[in-house]
Amino acid sequence: MSYLHTPDFLSNTLLIISIVALPLHVFGAYCILVKTPKMMNSVKWIMLNLHFWSVVLDWGITFFTKPFILFPAMAGVPLGVLSGMGVSTGMQIYMVVTLFCIVCAAIVSCFENRYYLSFGRNSLWHHFRFPCMLFNYFLAFLIFLPAYINAPDQVSGLQKLFELLPNLSEDIRMLPIYVIATEYSMVVGPVMLMGVVIMIEALIFVGLMYKGAMKAIRLMTISLNTLIMQRKFLRALYIQIFMIFLNMGIPLFYLGVAVPFNYYNQAANNICFIIYSLHGLSSTIVMVWIHKPYRMVIENLFDRGRSRRMSNAGQRKSIGEMKTTLNVSNVNIRLQYNVNIVNVVI
Repeated sequence: MSYLHTPDFLSNTLLIISIVALPLHVFGAYCILVKTPKMMNSVKWIMLNLHFWSVVLDWGITFFTKPFILFPAMAGVPLGVLSGMGVSTGMQIYMVVTLFCIVCAAIVSCFENRYYLSFGRNSLWHHFRFPCMLFNYFLAFLIFLPAYINAPDQVSGLQKLFELLPNLSEDIRMLPIYVIATEYSMVVGPVMLMGVVIMIEALIFVGLMYKGAMKAIRLMTISLNTLIMQRKFLRALYIQIFMIFLNMGIPLFYLGVAVPFNYYNQAANNICFIIYSLHGLSSTIVMVWIHKPYRMVIENLFDRGRSRRMSNAGQRKSIGEMKTTLNVSNVNIRLQYNVNIVNVVI
């Protein structure tokens, strides 16, 4: 069994990701709270909400749980600190899946916020927005609850696991494996349902924003500059959310292939979860770089460092020139002194 197949590979890689991501997550939160311009105050807290839950999910995977999953079986072993703290494996799985659903709900909240602030203040949506957004978060907490409550008996579950994966290595068999479910629908179903609901809602808000923008242009109720600013922000938001979906979508795509074909490759499982765990880091990097006010913070830091280096270099050059001038002056003085002595002697 190669190193890529081992729990150590997954655990160590996730730990490195968490260490690298921490300062970037803090910097991202700083940019949102401190460097968001006044004209973007209306989106500050909704962006912070998405950033917060993305970071929590990121750390939930890379540090607190570190799930060593045995796809195509719905089973695995948590390798994170929560296991050492005595938190049950079932609760850890419920936490990770719920955090994933909350991030999805936070994404929809971003689209809803932009629609409401731009075009929905005076519409009927004003009366329904809070209950609908609250429903998404309630759904996030409840959708995986049936699978958590109806977890199978672990003795029979492990027996079915070993029948499904007869080539499982002895090292992995010795781990405290927890069987989440013996039926794929109990795990995949809720996740897919949440994904479909969120996708439909997001597309609806995007469509409403497009329709509202076209109507505003036709009636000339919005300035061109305002429309351009909104489009720039939405474009940046689309890119940021696309990165989140990309990191989450690759493992889900692999799951959709591995389960029906009963394909087991532990190295691929580990790599999929590593890709999945990068969603918070990649989202933060994209957010800081794609939004101009946040990007300016980084550029100013680099410019300040470059200016300091140039200033230090200039100071060293000036000191060097002064030393050269002093040396030349000393030589001239000594030469003049020697000439005077010679003249006196003569």
